Amino acid sequence: MLGYCLAVVRRLALPALAIGTVLAAAMTAALVLGDGTPWSGAAPQALAAGAAGAFAFTAVLTVTTAVSAARTARRYGLTLGPEAVALPSVREVRVPPIEGRTAFQLTDSVRHVVEKDPVLRVDEVTAFGHGILDLTLRGPSASTVFVRVRVTIGPTETAAVVEARPAATYKQLDAAACWSVARVVEERVARALRAETEDGAL
Repeated sequence: MLGYCLAVVRRLALPALAIGTVLAAAMTAALVLGDGTPWSGAAPQALAAGAAGAFAFTAVLTVTTAVSAARTARRYGLTLGPEAVALPSVREVRVPPIEGRTAFQLTDSVRHVVEKDPVLRVDEVTAFGHGILDLTLRGPSASTVFVRVRVTIGPTETAAVVEARPAATYKQLDAAACWSVARVVEERVARALRAETEDGAL
């Protein structure tokens, strides 16, 4: 949890600095132009107000995001860590080469496992084809997560990359929703590919 909170604070550093700067500038203008306070007297008060505003912004968002993220992680049976802050959330699955299967067949297997999973709530399949699977899933707290799965077959291994991002592009913090969904999808993709590996071996 501490690692997650520190990662959130780092993510919020620039927005907090911007808010603190705006508050300091506004207070400086109010003191100098409104009250006639000299610059030397206004500057320390304005800087203190800006720092307090930036700290309050960071503290409130960090606490609320961490509480929501911890709830999300518990729901999916995961342990929250600093990697849960990164967006998009990217996971990889690698298995030995699968004999007698095309990328389309493997992608179809992945789609079947994901769609039938009781934990994942699939809203829509937006793209499906040769090694391509794009999904819209409902994450925790009614959030919507876009998930992209890319399956490639190589001479030495079969690989799948899972990428999850929030549907709302303005979100810089999603309370670990994308990370949680990506972790669950990664497990389901690995399960599907392992099953295909066993079938191919037979």
